[in-house]
Amino acid sequence: MTDNPRIGKDVIESLTLGMYEDCRFIYREYIQNSADQVDKAVAEGLINAGEDEIHITINPKERCIVIEDNATGISSDKVIPILRNIAHSTKKRGEDKGFRGIGRLGGLGYCSKLIFETTFAGEEVKSIMTWDADLLKQIINDRDNSEEAVDVLARVTDTIHKKEAADKHYFKVILENVTSDELLNVERVKNYLSMVAPVDISSQFIYRSQINKFIKDNGLKVDAYNIYINEEQIYKPYTTHIYKEIPGSKKAIDDILGVDFLLSKDSDGNIIYWGWYSLSHLGGQMERINIARGIRLRKENIQIGDEEICKKFFATTDQRFSFYYFGEIHATSKYLIPNSRRDYFGENTYLYEFEKRVKHDFMHLKDMCYDASDIRNNLKIIDKAEELEEKIKDKRDYISKKEHVDLIKQLEEYKK
Repeated sequence: MTDNPRIGKDVIESLTLGMYEDCRFIYREYIQNSADQVDKAVAEGLINAGEDEIHITINPKERCIVIEDNATGISSDKVIPILRNIAHSTKKRGEDKGFRGIGRLGGLGYCSKLIFETTFAGEEVKSIMTWDADLLKQIINDRDNSEEAVDVLARVTDTIHKKEAADKHYFKVILENVTSDELLNVERVKNYLSMVAPVDISSQFIYRSQINKFIKDNGLKVDAYNIYINEEQIYKPYTTHIYKEIPGSKKAIDDILGVDFLLSKDSDGNIIYWGWYSLSHLGGQMERINIARGIRLRKENIQIGDEEICKKFFATTDQRFSFYYFGEIHATSKYLIPNSRRDYFGENTYLYEFEKRVKHDFMHLKDMCYDASDIRNNLKIIDKAEELEEKIKDKRDYISKKEHVDLIKQLEEYKK
């Protein structure tokens, strides 16, 4: 007879403290969870569409972060089963934005205490679960301690209940004594979430209405939520100019002249993905000061990976062209499922077909970049021809007849 399987405490570190490379990913995870609950709140009639609010409050002085939504909340009898368990989500794979049940604990690696505070409509009580992140790290780092993962979870969590108004419904995440300066940098968090979070395109981008018309005409749906950072609502920061960084400022060096679209369907007429990309003079890679540079990959309007994710759809020698554009590829197929780190999709035959189709579409984007380069080179030749023609017209003192003939030949070559 063999012993029952055991799950050691180190699995908690792998699924929480060691999950992400960029600490800002925790904001995405909490927003993702809030967005799923907003969808449920709207479906249940708890709030109307457009009444959702997801507030992120960053207090660098107090080293505290609060993320709060006005969605369903969690009933008091389900708080411990849902919030204390790991990788035991009740969400549906392929339907909900989050479904693995590990993202909410990402904050444990960056604070002393992680607190979940929630209440459910109709209940006169709010539940407060506190995770002692410092104690968790201490237990995990104690190599003489071989506790089971389940026992550790019980030791590092505490749940209490307090009175609350029956009409309240919310979920709040509190990170106390935040250890990462990056998480407390308000401007960098805004820049990050403006591209990663499921929000609308800024109204300052004059082609937004054209994109919205394409969405409507093709029966598409793009999830967008009202997300605020320190009371300022965030939007995708696409601009109608391309900028170059100069000391202390920036300078417009090109214009966005329009947008064009991509759309791919399977043999049954189901949309696999759709997208849009900017049209400009394609003079070179956009600098980092253009926050929205690059073609981004999205699922449920949440960014997959980072700004470089779509380089893989260009040939190796042409990957630089990804930063010649603003744009988005929205994966709509339910079979394209983000992996646990949400830096790409899980491997399956649908992913291979998706990649094949996108690579084919991106050949056109590559060709446009080469065409733009040819146009620029020819414009330079035209300028040289005009300069040479003026020189020949004005020149009187040729050294020899051959010099004059050579200049005429050169002009003819330019004119070709």
